[in-house]
Amino acid sequence: MRSSRAEPAELVAVVDLGSTAVRLLLARVIPHRGYRVLAEERVPTRLGGGAPGTLPREAIDETLRTVHRFFARYSPNGRGPRIVAVATSAVRDAENRERLLDPLRRDEGIDVEVLSARDEARLGVDAALESLSFNNGLVVDLGGASLQLSRVRRRQVVSMASLSLGSVRTTRRFVRHDPPTPRELRALRSEIRTQLMVGLPPAARGEIVVGLGGTVRALAGIHRRAHSDRTRRHGLRLHQSDVTAVRERLEGLSQRKRRRILSLKAERVDIILAGAIVIEEVMVFGGYLTLAVCTRGIRDAILMRETYRGSG
Repeated sequence: MRSSRAEPAELVAVVDLGSTAVRLLLARVIPHRGYRVLAEERVPTRLGGGAPGTLPREAIDETLRTVHRFFARYSPNGRGPRIVAVATSAVRDAENRERLLDPLRRDEGIDVEVLSARDEARLGVDAALESLSFNNGLVVDLGGASLQLSRVRRRQVVSMASLSLGSVRTTRRFVRHDPPTPRELRALRSEIRTQLMVGLPPAARGEIVVGLGGTVRALAGIHRRAHSDRTRRHGLRLHQSDVTAVRERLEGLSQRKRRRILSLKAERVDIILAGAIVIEEVMVFGGYLTLAVCTRGIRDAILMRETYRGSG
């Protein structure tokens, strides 16, 4: 029988080793009630920027430094929060992942859970369902190394697919010039469509795309600035033609101009176009007319899971 006395709050740190950046978050979790984020940090490391199946040495080193600094700050005298650490596609696919995971385990005492493609997609779906109101649709989580596609019917996942179409991975493979040549873009689109033929379910009537990830957030930001739209990004809905308009604008700009004119972050300017084309192709090829922007992600889903751990 569960005690009626409220459980004490707990400090929980979430470490998300993504393909584009490492994200660290410290939160005060009140079991079965909620959580409050106390500190958050994001550092672009490009773990997904190496040759296929390889984590770049410099990305490994930067990730290790970032994690060490964060916990040195928030774990004085070695007394710190409970740590939940996960890694996604870039680490999952890397043959040399122990060069990152072993020092984290040995030097920081952090055991990283390398998420399967299915678990990664499930966390994205949980974040979307928890924060947005929709019953049917396609949850599209575009990271640096992979694209997760999860079809939702009546708020239940009915199919999942993981494709090697992340914005860092596709940029590295297909883009050689700044701005890209028409030939490079044709090759990129051809590869996207080839993979989507296998993993993309066609839209049923009324189904929307719910988009997660840095590319989607950046596309929403560009659209809002172009239209002086003060609507917050989370929950913003873009029509298929809005996504195409942003992609067309990006296509004609060099990386330097993308940063100056569109106010993009330096870490995003080289990969945003490939990511925009992936999102556009998902919508056009699948027949989806609307993109709902979700600014939540894996970290939020993990915190919700930790908050209600043991419930139900």
